[in-house]
Amino acid sequence: MQEYRIQNQALFARNYIPHMLGWYRLTATTSLPEMEWMLARAAGFNAGFAMSTTLEELRKNADTGALLDAIREWETARRGGAFTDAQRERLKDSALEFHLEPQGAGAWLLYPFHASARFTSEGTVRQPGEPTAARWPVTNPDEAQPMQFRVQVTGEGGSVSRLVFEVDSAAQVEFPVELQAGESLVVDGTSTVRVYDAKGRQKGTITAQGAVPRLATGAHTIAFDCPFSGDPAPRVEVTFKTRGAPERVSLGTR
Repeated sequence: MQEYRIQNQALFARNYIPHMLGWYRLTATTSLPEMEWMLARAAGFNAGFAMSTTLEELRKNADTGALLDAIREWETARRGGAFTDAQRERLKDSALEFHLEPQGAGAWLLYPFHASARFTSEGTVRQPGEPTAARWPVTNPDEAQPMQFRVQVTGEGGSVSRLVFEVDSAAQVEFPVELQAGESLVVDGTSTVRVYDAKGRQKGTITAQGAVPRLATGAHTIAFDCPFSGDPAPRVEVTFKTRGAPERVSLGTR
């Protein structure tokens, strides 16, 4: 549905119709990265959108204040022409993520996120005593920061559990959760670890066992391991991301 909405923007442009991204729902589990993903697309296409929610959902969401602040700041910047044409082209790209921080007096800092290649791990048969962990080369091109990543379980069935990450054979963190095929887990640099169902809806949060490691600038080796179940077993896909250096934007740029 989201790709359909984005594809419609070209139709609107060709026919001189004001851009519109449609309806979105702010729920008790909506996170700031999810909200800013949509707001970035709105800024890129200079598109409006409609938002629905309830007082009960707003009261239940611990991030409601941050979410409403983000809507205000992104919309003020969009409607005031704060983004350059080059920035708007990047904001249109649904594969990219951004964070906007107000600086006062009609100015903001726009932070881009840099994603790694997608790494995969599969449940293969090993010889007795043979290491089962996958080892991936991950580079942080940005300042030192907590590790951020998304785990996606793919396949026709089966599950994975007890996900363990280890950075440079030193810092280790474990996530005590079972993920079915189609489900995912997101670590976004905060203390909240979110679990999503096969339709992309947040189904709950968990607590990591151990602190999420920090990634210094430069190259790292990240080991990943988990038990696989099912026949055939699913596959795990992991994408890491880091927050880059900010770009200053201000009202009246365009």
